[in-house]
Amino acid sequence: MENNHQKFMQLAITLSQNNVEKGLGGPFGAVIVKNGELVAQSANTVVPSNDPTAHAEIAAIRLACTALNTFDLTGCTIYTSCEPCPMYLGAIY
Repeated sequence: MENNHQKFMQLAITLSQNNVEKGLGGPFGAVIVKNGELVAQSANTVVPSNDPTAHAEIAAIRLACTALNTFDLTGCTIYTSCEPCPMYLGAIY
């Protein structure tokens, strides 16, 4: 499982790096996984969308809920490129 943790964490970091390189926003990326399978991924889109809630983690949570057709992401793991802000820490809880 350790290799999977590294793989998904690297994906979150790569999303954040690509976001900065493309000038789309801050260096933030998030990946959501369930049962070892990628469910959702996103980078920060606050700047291009003019939406202060469009953090990578919130966007990934929204995408994962849509993909799994549920509001309950119990059993999922989120990998992020930085420490949680209060907004998405609250959403995770």
